[in-house]
Amino acid sequence: MKNNKSDNIFLKEVSLSLLSEGKSLRIKPAGYSMFPAIRPGDIVIIAPVNNQSNITTGDIVVFRRDSDFVLHRLTDIRHQDDNIFYITRGDSSMNEDKPITADKITGVVTTIETKRGEIRPKRSKIHYRRNRLTVRLIHLFNKLLPIIRFNS
Repeated sequence: MKNNKSDNIFLKEVSLSLLSEGKSLRIKPAGYSMFPAIRPGDIVIIAPVNNQSNITTGDIVVFRRDSDFVLHRLTDIRHQDDNIFYITRGDSSMNEDKPITADKITGVVTTIETKRGEIRPKRSKIHYRRNRLTVRLIHLFNKLLPIIRFNS
């Protein structure tokens, strides 16, 4: 029987090592937190981050959270005293993630390949706002659906 947990840890370590060597990764992310920008089955190309000053709001970044890697959009960069904090959020997430520091950011998404073979460039802030509006409308629709059904 395979130990999936140890396999995942190994893959995370290899991925981090490749990014630190300046190599890009091509992965299929799991989950729906970046929907609709990244959909199930899409593949993303992640480039290493050599200089955090090149990261801008609207970029989709990969960062370490505890023992996991998270792929979310950078929504704000906050300067506090002598520190810089990066604020991220999944496009379909209702809340921001906890602020992170530059050392937690390991990569940035440069390309999104769809299941149909289309290649989309990374999404910018305007796409983020459209995605946020779409998600809010979906949440609102889901809240109204029981009321609509009840009154039918």
